[in-house]
Amino acid sequence: MGRFVFVTFDLLVVFLSLSGTGADFDCPSGWSAYDQYCYKPFNEPQNWDDAEWFCMKQAKGAHLVSIESAGEADFVAQLVTENINRPEFYVWIGLRDRRKEQQCSSYWNDGSSIIYVNWNKGESQMCQALSKWTNFLKWDNTDCQAKNPFVCKFPPEC
Repeated sequence: MGRFVFVTFDLLVVFLSLSGTGADFDCPSGWSAYDQYCYKPFNEPQNWDDAEWFCMKQAKGAHLVSIESAGEADFVAQLVTENINRPEFYVWIGLRDRRKEQQCSSYWNDGSSIIYVNWNKGESQMCQALSKWTNFLKWDNTDCQAKNPFVCKFPPEC
């Protein structure tokens, strides 16, 4: 009887470990899931426009990452720290100043509202990037033509 209980328990453990996180979606291989989105950092430096274009080609609805909460900011910072091994001090995110377009605000390139902000002191214009000096938690503005690694994000189809 005792042996049967251990075998049953072992099978249950194997089943639960194979069933994943319980999310109702799967991200493609190499992508990480967080709060109904898939994320992937890319080490090959690109300027902001080329990075955005690259992300858009990865999957339907993909863009440079938008960050909408402190929890998501922490997740992205950890993803960058663990996966981007470049000497650059910035990592592109999908936030850009609209002043070039005669508008006085910034916007997320995926169309989401700016409901969470984490500007580094004195920053809020041009193209935005996560700063290595803040452990990739705060946002700095930098020249949109600078070449930096980047993170893409997309909502998977269920």
